[in-house]
Amino acid sequence: MKTPLDVTKSGEGSSRFVAIHGWGGSHATFEPLKPFMPDSVLFEAVDLPGYGTSELPDEWKTEVVGEMVADSISPDEDVTVVGNCTGGVIGAELALLQPNRVKRLVMIDPFAYMPWYFSIFLKGSFGRMAYMTTFASPIGRFFTNQALRSKRTRDSDLTASFERVNHAAVHDFLRMVGAHEGPSRYAHLQLPVDVIMGEKTFGAVRKSSRILEQEWPDVRIHVIPGAGHLPIEEQTERVAEVVFGND
Repeated sequence: MKTPLDVTKSGEGSSRFVAIHGWGGSHATFEPLKPFMPDSVLFEAVDLPGYGTSELPDEWKTEVVGEMVADSISPDEDVTVVGNCTGGVIGAELALLQPNRVKRLVMIDPFAYMPWYFSIFLKGSFGRMAYMTTFASPIGRFFTNQALRSKRTRDSDLTASFERVNHAAVHDFLRMVGAHEGPSRYAHLQLPVDVIMGEKTFGAVRKSSRILEQEWPDVRIHVIPGAGHLPIEEQTERVAEVVFGND
């Protein structure tokens, strides 16, 4: 069995939350939420395989990664799972694997499909080179962040989290997401789902929210005014209200 993933715990309450970062992120993705965390909460932020010091998976498949998360977190029931960006896929996978354990799913600015501008990075050796040029280079990150300024607030940086990552693992993670069958895999899940998205986020995220509404008719969509693709950073208090159930 693989060594458990790194998990950063905050709080000592009885209300359990598991947080799963997205592509290029880490447990630190959720640090801004800590000042707004109620005393009743125990918050576990996972470093996914290949991120931080967490081991690589035996195979890059969502079910394998979901099982690694399940094996690494506290064995509690009635857990709220919070997935940021592509971490929402792993959150849904965890709910599929352990439906009696996960009571609620929160997806923050999720992608329900692979948009063309990500799929470019999956086109063989050209795609890998394009990824390295865009995200492994300080100059590439700078210009990419500038090009995406309409999808963020002035003070946020969409590429900063890629500065210190295992780029081979991050690229493999994207490949895994690109090969995923889509949200129909989770259509039968019976649990409350909250989707949080920034007002200025990518069109693919807005389209994804409509796709998720079709799969889960009772899903609640929360549009965060003034936020782009990083609502945790850009409108932290408003996101915390939804995540911790104070909305």
